[in-house]
Amino acid sequence: MPIFRDDVHFYQVIGEFMNIATRERTWEELRAWWGHHPAYYEQGNELEQINRIGEQIRRSRAAFVFYLTDPEAVISIDARRPTPGEHYKVLFGRELDQPDVAIVTTGDVAHQFWGGNISVPLALITGKMRVKGSKAKALQLLPRIVPAFPLYRRYLELIDEPALLRALQT
Repeated sequence: MPIFRDDVHFYQVIGEFMNIATRERTWEELRAWWGHHPAYYEQGNELEQINRIGEQIRRSRAAFVFYLTDPEAVISIDARRPTPGEHYKVLFGRELDQPDVAIVTTGDVAHQFWGGNISVPLALITGKMRVKGSKAKALQLLPRIVPAFPLYRRYLELIDEPALLRALQT
């Protein structure tokens, strides 16, 4: 059984996680989003990490489309021409024209990827992830987003997704 109930659940979890670094964030925003949660606390470098990830994606000036199965979903990240004050755009259910990289995988693999449990080169070799376009650009993006992996686990805790968090621990 897939880890995500449907595409709406996938967009609510991974899609919204991808949205966090779309622009410079503030502690006030993080507090407004998650400050009510009993597990919320402020780490000194968490905000810096979020903003650095967004800046790194912006610097890539690349466009990526993620095609998911189980559930069927599409998420696009466009950092080619960000608007002022924005690092990149995230589009749910929409493809981009001529993306630099298109990645095809399952929702379960995407979840394990964001949790830091997937070796991308191994996933490519075994077919768990298929890449169309520039594999080099796909691999260049990886070190830019690796700092997001521990943030994803924290995010799951703060949005009350204990089942998804447990799935990363097995």
